[in-house]
Amino acid sequence: MTEVIKKPLPARKCGISALLFYVMRGASSRLHSRAERVLRLLMDDSIFGSDAVVEVIITAFQRICENIEPKELDLMWKCLYEKITECVTNGCMLHLSRLLSLLISIVQIHNGQIVYDYQSLLEHVGLLVQRFVVPSDLVKAEDHQEEVVDKVLEMIVCILNGLHSSNDMSTISSCSLQWAPVFKLRNSSLLTFIRELLQKDPCIVDIFRVNILSALNDMVETSEEVIYLLLSFCEIMEVKAQGSNFLVGTFGKGFPKIQSCLQEAVSDWIREIKEIVQVDPSSTHIHETKLALLWGIIRCYPQLIDIQKKSSCLMDLIDALNQLLLMEAGCVAGIPKQTWQCLIGAALSSYNKSHLGKESYSEETGKFLHLAKRYRSSLPVLFAVADYLDFVYGPTSEAVNSNRMYHQELTGEKVVDAVSIFSDNLRHSNKEIRISTLRILCHYQPLGCVDSTNDQPPAKKMRTEVSQNSLVESQGINVIQLLLSIEETPLSISTSRKVILLISKIQMGLSAGRLPDAYAPLVLNGIIGILNNRFSYLWNPAIECLAVLMSQHFGLVGDRFVSYLEQYQSIFHTSNEVYEGNSKAYESSDLVKRFDSFVYPGSESTPCATVLSLLLQSLQKIPIVIESRSREFVPLFLKFLGYDCNVLASVGIFNSHACKGKEWKGVLKEWLNLLKGMRNPRSFYQSQFLKEVLQNRLLDENDAEIQMKVLDCLLIWKDDFLLPYDQHLKKLISSKYLREELTTWSLSKESNLIEDQHRAYLVPIVIRLLMPKVRNLKTLASRKNASINHRKAVLGFIAQLDVEELPLFFALLIKPLHIISQEADSTACWLWTSPENFMDQFQAFDFLKYFTVDNILALSWKKRYGFLHVIEDVLGVFDELHLRPFLDLLMGCIVRLLGSCASNIDVAKCSGFSSLEDHSSADLTLLEKDGAPTNHVLTSSAMKQFKDLRSLSLKEGSSSEKPSSLFSCFVAMSRSHRLVSLLSRETNLVPDIFSILSVKSASEAIVSCVLKFVENLLNLDSELDDKDDTAKRVLLPNLEALICSLHCLFLSDSATKRKLIKCPGERDIRIFKLLSKYIKDPLLASKFVDILLPFLAKRAQNSDLCSEAVQVFRDIIPVLGSDSTKTILNAISPLLTSVELDMRLSICDLLDSLAEVDPSILLVAKLVRDLNATSAAEMGGLDYDTIVNAYEKICVNFFYTIHEDHVLLILSHCVYDMSSEDLILRHSAFRSMCSFIEFSALVISQEGKSHQEVIANMITSDGGCWTRASIQRITNKFLLKHVGNTLSRETNIKKEWIDLLREMVLKLPEVGNLNSLGMLCSNDAEVDFFNNIIHLQRHRRARALLRFKNVISTSSMSEGIINGVFVPLFFNILFDVQDGKGEHVRGACIEALAAISGHAEWKSYYALLVRCLREITLKPDKQKLLLRLTCSILDQFHFLEISKSQEGNDSFVNDSDSVTIGSGSSAIVHKCNTLNIATEIQTCLHKTVLPKIQKLLNSEPDKVSININLAALKLLKLLPGDVMDSLLSSIIHRIANFLKNRLESIRDEARSALAACLKELGLEYLQFVLRVLRATLKRGFEMHVLGYTLNFILSKSLLIPVIGKLDYCLGDLLSIVENDIMGDVAEEKEVGKIASKMKETKTRMSFKTLELIAQSITFKTHALKLLSPVTTHLQKQMTPKVKTELERMLNHIAVGIERNPSVDQTDLFIFVYGLIEDGIKDGNGQGEQSLVAEARKHPRKDDIA
Repeated sequence: MTEVIKKPLPARKCGISALLFYVMRGASSRLHSRAERVLRLLMDDSIFGSDAVVEVIITAFQRICENIEPKELDLMWKCLYEKITECVTNGCMLHLSRLLSLLISIVQIHNGQIVYDYQSLLEHVGLLVQRFVVPSDLVKAEDHQEEVVDKVLEMIVCILNGLHSSNDMSTISSCSLQWAPVFKLRNSSLLTFIRELLQKDPCIVDIFRVNILSALNDMVETSEEVIYLLLSFCEIMEVKAQGSNFLVGTFGKGFPKIQSCLQEAVSDWIREIKEIVQVDPSSTHIHETKLALLWGIIRCYPQLIDIQKKSSCLMDLIDALNQLLLMEAGCVAGIPKQTWQCLIGAALSSYNKSHLGKESYSEETGKFLHLAKRYRSSLPVLFAVADYLDFVYGPTSEAVNSNRMYHQELTGEKVVDAVSIFSDNLRHSNKEIRISTLRILCHYQPLGCVDSTNDQPPAKKMRTEVSQNSLVESQGINVIQLLLSIEETPLSISTSRKVILLISKIQMGLSAGRLPDAYAPLVLNGIIGILNNRFSYLWNPAIECLAVLMSQHFGLVGDRFVSYLEQYQSIFHTSNEVYEGNSKAYESSDLVKRFDSFVYPGSESTPCATVLSLLLQSLQKIPIVIESRSREFVPLFLKFLGYDCNVLASVGIFNSHACKGKEWKGVLKEWLNLLKGMRNPRSFYQSQFLKEVLQNRLLDENDAEIQMKVLDCLLIWKDDFLLPYDQHLKKLISSKYLREELTTWSLSKESNLIEDQHRAYLVPIVIRLLMPKVRNLKTLASRKNASINHRKAVLGFIAQLDVEELPLFFALLIKPLHIISQEADSTACWLWTSPENFMDQFQAFDFLKYFTVDNILALSWKKRYGFLHVIEDVLGVFDELHLRPFLDLLMGCIVRLLGSCASNIDVAKCSGFSSLEDHSSADLTLLEKDGAPTNHVLTSSAMKQFKDLRSLSLKEGSSSEKPSSLFSCFVAMSRSHRLVSLLSRETNLVPDIFSILSVKSASEAIVSCVLKFVENLLNLDSELDDKDDTAKRVLLPNLEALICSLHCLFLSDSATKRKLIKCPGERDIRIFKLLSKYIKDPLLASKFVDILLPFLAKRAQNSDLCSEAVQVFRDIIPVLGSDSTKTILNAISPLLTSVELDMRLSICDLLDSLAEVDPSILLVAKLVRDLNATSAAEMGGLDYDTIVNAYEKICVNFFYTIHEDHVLLILSHCVYDMSSEDLILRHSAFRSMCSFIEFSALVISQEGKSHQEVIANMITSDGGCWTRASIQRITNKFLLKHVGNTLSRETNIKKEWIDLLREMVLKLPEVGNLNSLGMLCSNDAEVDFFNNIIHLQRHRRARALLRFKNVISTSSMSEGIINGVFVPLFFNILFDVQDGKGEHVRGACIEALAAISGHAEWKSYYALLVRCLREITLKPDKQKLLLRLTCSILDQFHFLEISKSQEGNDSFVNDSDSVTIGSGSSAIVHKCNTLNIATEIQTCLHKTVLPKIQKLLNSEPDKVSININLAALKLLKLLPGDVMDSLLSSIIHRIANFLKNRLESIRDEARSALAACLKELGLEYLQFVLRVLRATLKRGFEMHVLGYTLNFILSKSLLIPVIGKLDYCLGDLLSIVENDIMGDVAEEKEVGKIASKMKETKTRMSFKTLELIAQSITFKTHALKLLSPVTTHLQKQMTPKVKTELERMLNHIAVGIERNPSVDQTDLFIFVYGLIEDGIKDGNGQGEQSLVAEARKHPRKDDIA
């Protein structure tokens, strides 16, 4: 807890709470027996003292309650209640508050269901209420008492939740009386409590109704919070009272303070509003909060005020508000008129509710309708008026199906007037406004019906008095009722059919001409309203209906439709401007928020863009009607495109901000669909301008679908230059046919595929069509690389044009940058036209003047990079002829981009970034880490972007796969002798490029590009004559930076470096070769050598490249001197062990060069040269005489004269020749090796003598003379390493290496633990291991392997030598044995490897096991053999004690207290290390080995492999029990499934596998196997297989009699046997056709099974059960056949009992006596009792003993 208080981190809190939980939890979902002490300690004031500790304890208690049964928590509740009572008594308020927090958190679990004794909880809460709530007004409040009261109120809410979830309403009712004092509080806590109470179920609110109103009655004048609570209460009670005769005024009785307050507030408002009307409203300002209070009061008014006082007051308020809104200003008293209108609606609604109990108040119809017409855009007013009409005149559904009399306000000319006024509401986006308007209109008399002359209210008019001429549909359809039904129907898939049918009725009525003309505008608005429903299933029927309406009544609704279309288009253009009129800078109260949602109700309607598209789709269905009114629709289209129709000066002058986004493109497509449906566009208004817009502006849109539609629109002009090529142009647009069209069509004049007179018009169209595919890769293909290739193909297609036709292409490359203003100058206009003299005008314009710094900085990074990449591809595809006229423009663009970035870097430096170095990515990183002041001009990341762009992605290795386009330009400059000098103008440019090599995250492509840059400079300098030093001036000043960068690259551990070293290219070696002649400084030469050394590594050998690297070494040695001789020798020594003659001769040349600067190696260099002497007579032959003479020089005394690193050169050469096929070379090299071993033995033996005796024959090197350490180092790291490498290869040359190892064992026993191998040697050649291990005779090899097994079992061998030498050797022997021959050698080899694993440490054991499994994958033909080896290795698993130590970890922890101080620390360390090893072992077996075994099991699902299954079981036995339990079933089931196969061979193999598995598992798993078999083999021939298989596995498992192992599963065994002998299976065996099919049906093995069972059970206890199948059938009806079978069963049982070792003669006689006696007596039960009694009379002798 102290740690939590010091540092209350979430992780610490979680950990400590979990620890507390586990401390208190006991077994079996109970608390620990000593949990009470911990509970009381945790609840104590000394612990429970900080918020962090409280949080920890609460979390721990919550976990306890969630994981332990509620009935087991009595102790917790007891302690908690006692502590609370103690705090109440002592007055510890703070502690009590924290305890209540704990109690609340517990009660809240599972919504209170964790509490099973609410009575005790209620008693303690009642105590708290009595102590802290009741006397609150009488006694002075104590410290923290308010916190306690708040907690008590929170607890009450939690208790109510729990009681309600258990449906205990009676207890809640009693609580309302018990907790009545709570509602006498007078503070904000009570209001918060009431707020939470009102959020509960209405039944709970109803129970506490009186309490709530009583509390609010006392505080009604305090704040708006009380009004909000009253409003919430009234709404809840109103909902509860729905469905009954809800009498208003009921709740307010008995609470006069509330009534008087509300009445006074309404009266005050009426008076204030009248005063505002009399004075100037603009000078008065009313806060919105006051209006929210008024709204809340109006809403509460009907439920809380007596009915006699309601009506007049509300109507007076309505009149006052109506008078106030006569003002023409948009706002009244600082409040929008919409808000005042909503108040009128709220008052009308309350007025309606106050008259729900009256018969009628139809005399006010005129007034309500007047308000509805006047405030027709206000939803609350419309809703209230609709409710009024429904209540007075009945629901609208009754008006359709019955004759009725209409009020004078609802008939005659007033119908037409109402339709005209309300029709616009029917296209409103708010669905509720549409529905309320239709409800009002439905009460009007349908047009065409005879007006009623009777003004009597309809409620008093008899139905029989209605005229027969007033039928609703006498002359037309009731379209209003249909629209209302459509709007009121809930929209879903299931109801869509119904709504579509209703729309179809309207459409049929329109088609039949049954719609009165006055209804046409109403239907137009109604259908648009349907489109505002966000349900796409209705849109198509609606636009079909709209098209019919437009075609039938265009004269009536055409102007309106155009007006609506323009309105929607205007709204769409301004839709991005979010209305923030009702946003507030302060936090609004809940009442104000409710009021705002009332005034501005949300509605989910169709987006404006979609409605606009749907309206255009409806026009597409009537193109003939639209074509005649092009003067109206073409300006609309041009406005949509952002043009001012009053000034159409140029295609390029438009509002670009209004023409963006996906939605805009969607609407554009619909406009284009409308246009392409026209017939004669030449007669359009502004036809030519429209065509220019389509061709010069819209044709190069990035959207291919838009391009296709624009092309279709252009085709309707039917121009001669366009129609012949329409299919070509469409294929160029389509990404599917683009590549094909680029191949088959051509733009060149030579192809003659385009007529000359058409080129001037067609070529600009083709260029504009293809520009999106050049600018944007996404328009070409889904993958980036494919897109780049497509872009190059498009550029190649465009490159077929003549140079004079290309200016438009290059101008359009600049167009998307939007840097040319849209003013009507010649340059801007030229982009939007198709001029005839392309080239002349292009040359006259100065496009570069628009590439100012400001314009460039305004571009996004994406646009800048994209523009550069396009230029890069253009430069790569276009030839010089096509580029020359435009090269100034392209290079100018690049230079200005570069300059703008450089200038920004300078600004950044001046602003505080001067410490930034241009060439260091590390500095960039430091800058990002250190940060910069926030007032700097640029942040470090922004500055890095500038440097990235300026330096052409010089630091972008990790973020880009390939170099930038500008960097490619620099690479190209490095190839040109004219341009290379420009690279030196920017001082840091070349070092920046070189420094990329030092960036670890640089991609392979970027590193390759930098190396190409370096190669170009070197090649260029070598090509130039000595007088031209242009390249040198770039290269030499930056040579050190280049060498350092290369040093960083090749000495780092990056993926790029590893690939360069592993697969070096000619370019890399060529760079080093050219670079070496520039290096004159020894320090740089030393670094250069470090760079070259990895290329000499053995893994880098691939061809002549290694020889080239050696040549570079020779070139650099004169500069290097003798300082690096040892380093070079160590690098080339490993090469001599493997490289061929040409490379060896190159090494000899290198040694000669080294000898010139370091004479100490002259002798060795000459000797190596002689060892590689070539014949002068034979091409490529060796000079054997010279070589043999050289080997003769290598004697014991020779090694005294040379250094250790010199010796490695000689020994490396000997290693190579010892593996040669040439016997002479092999023996000579072997003798030299033996000489070194003899020399080493002399050094070790003379180390004890005085130094003076030895120094005369020994040479002193820098590191000292030859010592035991140097001999040890060469033996371990060189000799033994190469012995192991050679023996691990598949080669026949092993004899010399084995003999060499024997020499080392005999002469160097003290080196490298070779003395451990001494027992393998023997003077007897028949016994000696080394003499026999590779002998031609197989039995001698087997004898050697067995000797090794015996030796390793009795002695301790070096594990390093075993793993490095013998394990590879034995694996080779194992694989070399041919199938069918030398099985004893193979078996001996497996035993030897198993013996190695049995004495290996865990890591070696694990490596050997994994190697076996890996070899199975590499050599599938050796799978069976390797699985045998795997099983043998698993049998040798000797880490069981370590694994078991993990299980004893708990006891170690529990017993740790008993460890003494003296021995405790070592014991703990030992056990912890053992535990770590055990964990590692289990992890490796479970996570690595087991998946490999499982993969083998699953690799051949159609085959049964005994060895795989056996290996899996052996492994499972080494794993924890839960792992074995989870996987064992699948293995046994898999084998059992093969028993269902029809092939006998597969069934036999499966039986063998089962027997082997059971033998491995033991008979303890027999019952498990039996149950798997019975679950698998259930029907048909499988039942025969079951009995046969049981006999097979028992016969294999009971080769040696075991007593008692079958007792536990005797019932399962007898069940299978009985069914096979006496059941249906036995009857099937009698059928000849069945019996002859398979061997399982031919013979009945269950008798033998019965015999095996009888000889293995415990006779004394299970003999009677053994006979149960026989005794059961004896009680049934006997037939001769059954009798015969029973006799056979008894005979086999008798034979088994006779062989049973557990049978005692006395027991046998007693058993037989009992059987005879039972047979004589009648009762089965009596017989059993007699047998048992008789047995008790004669106990066995061994029992007595």
